[in-house]
Amino acid sequence: MAKLSIYLGGALCVIGILGYVVTGMEHWTSLIPTFLAIPIVICGMLTAKTPEKAKLYMHIAVVCAFLIFGGSASRIPKLDDSSVIKAAAIWSATLVSFILLGFYIQSFIKARTSKES
Repeated sequence: MAKLSIYLGGALCVIGILGYVVTGMEHWTSLIPTFLAIPIVICGMLTAKTPEKAKLYMHIAVVCAFLIFGGSASRIPKLDDSSVIKAAAIWSATLVSFILLGFYIQSFIKARTSKES
């Protein structure tokens, strides 16, 4: 789960930066996925380094991923046809964060069921 957090968190960082640069650096809010993905990457690295605290780090990462998903998914209905690049950045952030959330939830369920048996 640590490597997945590092890779997908890094992808979210890149999406945020590309969205900011390609749209002309007009709105700093397009960097919000980057600001929230940096803790995901850090948590992934810390989990790899100190596996005994993985539960804490992955809970922090899932909260950040949920905030990215909620924020980007809430922007989808407000998209207009003026900027295809902006729409692609928002859809990409939504999709990557959704995938990341799916893996986190699957991991939490697996950990819970293995703990109970």
